[in-house]
Amino acid sequence: MPDTDDLVVGGYHFHSTADADKARDEQKKIAYIEAHMNRDNPESVLTIYNKMLANRIFVTPVGFGFLKEVRDFLLSSDSIDNDSVRPLELNQMYSLGKGLSEEGELPKRKVIPAKKKNPYEERFFVSAVFNVVLLIAVVAMFIIATKSDNPNIINYENNLVNKYAEWEDDLKEREQRVRDEEKRLGLENTEDAETNNQ
Repeated sequence: MPDTDDLVVGGYHFHSTADADKARDEQKKIAYIEAHMNRDNPESVLTIYNKMLANRIFVTPVGFGFLKEVRDFLLSSDSIDNDSVRPLELNQMYSLGKGLSEEGELPKRKVIPAKKKNPYEERFFVSAVFNVVLLIAVVAMFIIATKSDNPNIINYENNLVNKYAEWEDDLKEREQRVRDEEKRLGLENTEDAETNNQ
């Protein structure tokens, strides 16, 4: 069991060394604040007081004693409006109050249960997104396939017909040039001559 002298800080007897250490830390903070607080300027003291309350710097009775002293100073100052000085907020209850049980606990609040998540809801969403992505990919592939010059299953017949038509046109063009050249040179087509001889 810890030495009882180690548990007494600022005239308060604490029940754990952790609480006593916390009170000692608060004593150091109080000394620092006192050294830097200008009591000749109550407005700046009010600002510091409000920051100490907002940041909850003090949680032990040692710290609350200092806060009470600063609050009393502000209330006694003529240049500070008493309504602007916030009261000290205590973090614990000291007696059975209205609505407390015999053990000093607050009654349990009715908890509204959160809407139960359907386990398939998230899977459905993921599946729907995946299906949309796949649909976009398939449509893109069809567009690429129809616009492509290479023959594929979609445009194979058209490409094949076009290729044969090009060959046929090219062949007719060449035959016409050969005939024109033969006429120019005065040569007769040997096939035509043989046909005429028979």
